[in-house]
Parts: sequence; structure tokens; C-alpha cells
Amino acid sequence: MTNIAVFASGNGTNLQAIIDAVRSGDLDAEIKLLVCDRPSAYCVTRAKQAQIPYLTFSAKEFAGKAQYEELILNELRALDVEYIVLAGYMRLIGPTLLNEFPNRIVNIHPSLLPAFPGKDGIGQALAAGVKVTGVTIHYVDEGMDTGPIIAQKAVEVSENETRESLEKKIHVVEHELYPTVLQDIFGTQRRRKMNKRALISVSDKSNVIEFAQELHELGFEILSTGGTKKALEGKGIPVTGVSEVTGFPEILDGRVKTLNPMIHGGLLAEFDKPTHREQLDKHGIEPIQIVCVNLYPFQETIAREDTSESDAIENIDIGGPAMLRAAAKNHDYVTVLIDPADYAEVLTQLRENGEVDKDTRRRLAAKVFRHTAAYDALIADYMTHLAGEEFPEKLTMTYELKQSLRYGENPHQKAAFYRKPLGSRSSIPYAEQLHGKELSYNNINDADAALQMVKEFSEPAAVAVKHMNPCGIGIGATVSDAFAKAFAGDPVSIFGGIIAFNREVDLKTAEKLHEIFLEIIIAPSFSQDALELLTKKKNLRLLTIPLVSGSKEMKFTSVGGGLLVQDYDQYTFDDATISIPTKREPSPEEWEALKFGWKVVKHVKSNAIVVNTKDMTLGIGAGQMNRVGAAEIALKQAGEKASGAVLASDAFFPMDDTVEAAAEAGITAIIQPGGSIRDEDSIKKADEHGIAMVFTGVRHFKH
Repeated sequence: MTNIAVFASGNGTNLQAIIDAVRSGDLDAEIKLLVCDRPSAYCVTRAKQAQIPYLTFSAKEFAGKAQYEELILNELRALDVEYIVLAGYMRLIGPTLLNEFPNRIVNIHPSLLPAFPGKDGIGQALAAGVKVTGVTIHYVDEGMDTGPIIAQKAVEVSENETRESLEKKIHVVEHELYPTVLQDIFGTQRRRKMNKRALISVSDKSNVIEFAQELHELGFEILSTGGTKKALEGKGIPVTGVSEVTGFPEILDGRVKTLNPMIHGGLLAEFDKPTHREQLDKHGIEPIQIVCVNLYPFQETIAREDTSESDAIENIDIGGPAMLRAAAKNHDYVTVLIDPADYAEVLTQLRENGEVDKDTRRRLAAKVFRHTAAYDALIADYMTHLAGEEFPEKLTMTYELKQSLRYGENPHQKAAFYRKPLGSRSSIPYAEQLHGKELSYNNINDADAALQMVKEFSEPAAVAVKHMNPCGIGIGATVSDAFAKAFAGDPVSIFGGIIAFNREVDLKTAEKLHEIFLEIIIAPSFSQDALELLTKKKNLRLLTIPLVSGSKEMKFTSVGGGLLVQDYDQYTFDDATISIPTKREPSPEEWEALKFGWKVVKHVKSNAIVVNTKDMTLGIGAGQMNRVGAAEIALKQAGEKASGAVLASDAFFPMDDTVEAAAEAGITAIIQPGGSIRDEDSIKKADEHGIAMVFTGVRHFKH
């Protein structure tokens, strides 16, 4: 509670507002004295009614300001007054009181300072014809209404405003605003004066010794537990054990130590709230202003291949999240830290200002809630996996920021790149970039598409991608052969594309790559001489990724207000139920070509058609609104090479027009899911042209 003296000269309506706020508990203060320079003023009557001591004087009876202020000062000292609150006091404060109460004299003025200072701020505003005036609360200095402004609130001046009506509106604002602002001022002061305590309990001990040492030098009592306590004591830093505060020992092998009202009462108390202060005093609980906690290493534990279920469960922190959430909830009063990177900023503010500012406390609290939410999401994901639930009623996920991006799909869109904490290392988020500019939003999407495609092949393969569709894919005895075929599949579209390999890139291949403009090259590795050559292009991005197929992760697609979840399309040719509805069966070479085409077509945007040989693509039709349109694009791109090639479709043929187009181009075999009510039309057309057709029974839509 703050001891205050109110200075007034007139009716005392602001004095009454302060009295009422104290009585209601909204202002945690005690009015120790009313000072009035007009003994007959009504504010004295208000003080008498409220049983507040008062001091009245007439300035005419003194030789000067210093004499009557000395009289007032003696009274204020005797009553341990901490703040002077001016409430319509019509005299300038002199050096005697200013020197005794620096930044502890507060005034309220009926205008928006610096406009209309001095006497009759309301009359000045009306005379000036302003549309808006208001109320200002400020600290007092040696000038007239020139001290630092604490708070302001506007009041509109209507067209037919009178002095009486405007004065009434001003008073309404004053009586509401003044007690609220005073409570904020006194609360800040109390936080600076109360015993300073910091609770530190961390598993990540980076820089914690230095942090605790400086807190100790700043006057904080350090509370701690377990290994952190031993580490601090080992460096000679005085530490109070949590058990000394709670009066209860750690139990259950340390599982229970901080879950106690002596700790959580200190974290959750609103220090400025009188009822909270009373309860803290009653139970002997001291507030805690700083909480520095990080959690048991659950993520690191489950990342180890040899971790048992019992080890994982034991590393689920309970007390840490409870303390963090309590401190973050109460961030108006408590500074909470989860990350050693924030230690320096907090220490700087404590050194310079004696406290951490509200914006910083709010930002750190938000960081804590993100951290505990991510921590719980990892636990939920782990437990859901143990329980064998694929699609639970609540989907909890967490991702960590890998990098901020310059922009998104287009320059006017903001974007960032996140990765799953325990995601597959055989993925773009975990790729190692050896060279080149930062990846862009579109680069990342295209690179992921290329990576998924190249994983389809066990033999040396090269995949060229533009806009998430393959423009050329080749396989061969070497990666150099494979790239030559991928390039030949579409030498135009490959310009500015992304190339993925499933073998190390050697110098021979690098020399071919160096001749064309590419955005990204992805491979498990690069030979040293290949790397030396390719890095001569300063903007060319080179990524290495270990290629492991068969990821069990789920695929997520955002929609407005929701999320679609499915497993990845990992259905292989060996999984399919193959049937041959045509009279002619494929030849051995056609079989190899059909299998190759079927691997490729599932990675092409629907509607999708691929024309290919057994080791390279010749034409690709992607993302068309009808299937025959996709076929026409693929066949046109293949040109004369389509003669003797095969055709793959991601879905069935609703009509026989695609088969007719294929036959005209010289296609000899087709692979498609089948299942249309008009399959017989396509089968008949294939038989008519001697085309072998294979049904897989499985479609490969990709949208």
C-alpha cells in the first residue's frame, strides 16, 4: 500500500474520486493527509467526512513559498508520505517539495497538454474553438504543466458546447482516469521496492551461471532446485533451495518439488491487488518476479534410436510447464524466460530501468506459451503413435522456424519455412545447402517434388522439375547417362529448373550441368572436383540429402479454415493387381517402359499423361481439365519419338479418344487404372490398333 498526500484548493471532486477508489479497493493506497491552501474550501469538508487528516494554510501568512512548503514537508515526513497527488491545487510546486519527491508528484490537468496549460484549461479550449480537448496526467517539474506526460484521454467538444457541459464531461473522464493511472504508478513503484526473487531451474545451462551471478549483483534472491542449484552453488552464487521456501522436501525421485502454493502463489499473485497482497502476507508467501526455466529434454530423448518407452515417459516435465504457464499468464508482474538467448536483454533492462518493460514481458510470455504448446504437441504425437491411432479426434502438430523467406509464391505474399522437429532427415527441411542463394518459397516446393520423384528409382536416375511437375526423367547405367536422357526429354523446359539425382554427382555430370542455367541441384553427395566446378556459379543452389525412401510421415494440405491429412502415395507396381484386358500382352521391353511410366505419372499433376520409353520421358501432359487434352500435349511434345513408345495415365479413360490419339502417334502399349463404365470402348479401340493395355486397378491423382 502506498502512502499519499492529496493537495487541493477547491471543491475536491478528484479528491472524492480518489477516496472512493481507495474504499472500493481499486486503488491500493492510503490518504495520509489533505493539504489545502484555502481553509474554507469544500475539499476540507470531504476530508473531514472521510476522516482524513488535513493541513490548511494561507500563503499570505508566510514570507514566501519556501516557508509554507517547509511546513508541509515536515508533515509529509512525519506521515511517511511516498507520493504527492495534486487534485485541483492552484499553486506551483516549489524546489522544497520537488527535491524531496523527484518524479513522485503527480498532477491532473483539464486539457490535452501541451495545449492550454495553466489556469482554466477548459475555458481556453472553448475560446480556441477546438473540436477535441481532454485530460492529461503528468509528473510535476519546475514549470507550469510541463512535466513528463503519463497518460491522456480525449474528450470531444460538440458544436453547441457550453462551459458547464464541457466541464461535466471533463470531470467524468478525470474521475475514472486518475485512480486507474495512480494505481499503475504505485504498482510499478512497489515492484521496484519489494524483495526481488528469481527462480532458476534449467536443463540447458548455457550462460545460466553468468545470468544468475548478475541477478544476484542486482539484488535478487535466487531460488533453485536439483542440478541447477548445485551448479550455481559450485560457482559461489548464494542460492535458496525451493524446499527451504516450501517447507517440504522433494519427493518421488524429484517428480514433486515446485508444485506448492509457496511457489505458485508467488508466481500467480497480482502484486497490486489488495486482496492478493493480504493473502500473500497471511500465508507468508513472497512474490517471484523472474522465472527462468527450461524443460526436461523430451525431444532429445525420443530422437535417440535406443530410447525406451519408460525413458521417454520419465522425460515428460510436469513442474516446469506448470511454472512457465503460471508466470506467462501473470506476465503483467512476472518476467518469464525459456531461452538463454533472452538473458542479455532482460539483464540490460534491469540494469538500466530497474524492471523489465511490459512489451518485453508480453513477448517473452508468448514465446513461453509457444514453447509449452510445442512441447505438449510432441508428447501428444509420441503417445498417439504408441496408441496406434492414425487420425485422432484432435490433431496436434508443432513446427520450428527454419528460415524467414523474402516472399511467398509471389512477391506480394509474406512467407516463412518451418520444419518438423523430428522430421525425416531425407527431406528438404533437413537438407544441407553447400552453395548458392537462400531457397525461395517456390524453390522449396519444387525441390520437394523433385526429391519425392527421384526416390522412386533404385537405378541411377535424374529428375528435372519445373513448377512441381517433371519435365524430364531419365535412368541409366550412370548419373551422367541418366541426366543426358532427362535433358533430352525436354531441353526447353529444363532451363531454370531443378535437378535431383539419387547418386553422387561426378565431374562428367557436373560438366553437363554447368552448361545450362539451373536453380537447384539435389544429390546425396558431390565429388570434390564436381563441387569445385559447380560452385563457380555463385547463385546455383547445391543441396545434399540422404535418400531414404518409404517415409511414414503424413501429408498435410491446408484449406481455408482446415487441414486435409493423408498418408503419402507409396503404392508401387508390386502392390498393384495387374490385369491385361486387350488381346495383345506387352513385350518384355514394353513392360519395363510401362513400369517406368507408372512411377513417373503418379508425380504429375492430374489430369496426367506420360509418354516414355523404358528409360526416359518423351512427353508429359500435366494438370489439364480433360484427359485427352493432357494426352495431346504429351504426344505433341514427344513428336516422332512417340512411335514405338508407351503411354501412362494417372486415372482411367472415360472415353476412347485418348487411345485413338495414342494410336495415331504410334504408341504400342498403355498403362492405366481401368474402372470406367466405358472401359470396353477403350479396350476395343486398343485391340483395333494392336495396342497392349495394362490395368493396375489403382489411380494416382495428384492435385
